[in-house]
Amino acid sequence: MSMRPTRWTVIALAGVLVACATTTTSTPNVRPPLAATLSPDARTGAPTPLRFDPNAKVIISRAAELPPTSFLPSQATRGEKLFGETCALCHEPGTLVGQGFVENWNDRRVYDLYALVRGTMPLDKPGQMKETEYLDIIAYLLQANHAPVGSDSLKSDTVYMRRTKIAAKL
Repeated sequence: MSMRPTRWTVIALAGVLVACATTTTSTPNVRPPLAATLSPDARTGAPTPLRFDPNAKVIISRAAELPPTSFLPSQATRGEKLFGETCALCHEPGTLVGQGFVENWNDRRVYDLYALVRGTMPLDKPGQMKETEYLDIIAYLLQANHAPVGSDSLKSDTVYMRRTKIAAKL
């Protein structure tokens, strides 16, 4: 007697596999993307609602098992000044500090936030700030959201940033 599967056995097995794959009960951590609106004082002009797709979903990757990133208070102090001079022109008070930030960024890799800010901000000149300025602003956002201060500065070492997390608290 041959142990070779028949065509119908293979088709039935494929159907069972497809059915199992489509009926999983685990739900990924999916949220709608953050909406943003320019403030009246923005250097880019009058307030303009940014394109928002209510059907878009963003999968949020969590890195709870990673150690918290390290930054120095001096970086956060410089970052607070820069934030007030550049970021606060478009981002209204409280939008990047508090519950919204903690819900969206806590336990995520520092690199995720860094890459977003570095690649998209400031809106009128994305990527045009000095590397240390971006790092200082990230340090300020971490400190403003009660992340623990470390013993070392936040550096532009992307490998390190991918191996550490944001430990923000309310």
